[in-house]
Amino acid sequence: MLLVRQLWDRFALSGRIDQHAPAVGGRYRASTMLETWVAGLLYVFEHLDDLRFLASRGVAPLFGWTRVPDPTTMGRWLRRGGTAMADHVDPLTWWLVRARWRQTGVPNAVTLLLDSTVVQRYGTQQAGATAGNSPKRKGRPSHHPLLAFLDTGDCLGVQWRPGAAHTAAGAL
Repeated sequence: MLLVRQLWDRFALSGRIDQHAPAVGGRYRASTMLETWVAGLLYVFEHLDDLRFLASRGVAPLFGWTRVPDPTTMGRWLRRGGTAMADHVDPLTWWLVRARWRQTGVPNAVTLLLDSTVVQRYGTQQAGATAGNSPKRKGRPSHHPLLAFLDTGDCLGVQWRPGAAHTAAGAL
C-alpha cells in the first residue's frame, strides 16, 4: 500500500482526478473514492462491506483519509458515476502509462495481451449480467470481461461484456 501511496503522490493523481473527474456529488472527493476503490482492489475485497478493513488496518492514515466511506456511500457513488467515471479513468490510465514511460524509458517493443475471465454475479439486477459460461455455476448471471495488458504489466483497459459473450467477442 505504501508503494501505491508513493506512486499516487509522485504522479499527483489526486489533483488530476479531482480536476477532470465528472461531478458525481456526495461527501467525498472523486480522488478519495478512487483511492478507496484501488485500495479495496489491492486487498482483494469481495464485498463493499469489506471497506471496514481499510479503517482497521491503518490504510486510512496512510492515504490521509479522515474516514473511510461506508459501503452504502461507495455503492451509491459507483451507481451515480459509474459510466461517467469509467470514461474519465480510461484516459487517465493511458496518461499514467505514458508518464511512467517518460520517467523509466519507453520500451523498444511491447506485446498486447488479451485475456478474459468470468465474474460470477449474485442477484438478478446486475447491470449487463446474463446467464453465461460460468465454469463454477453454469447458467448463473455473470460478466465476461475482456482485459488488455501490455507485457510491461500495464493494464490498458477492461471491456465489460455480458456473461454469454464469446471469448474473442470485441477483441478487435
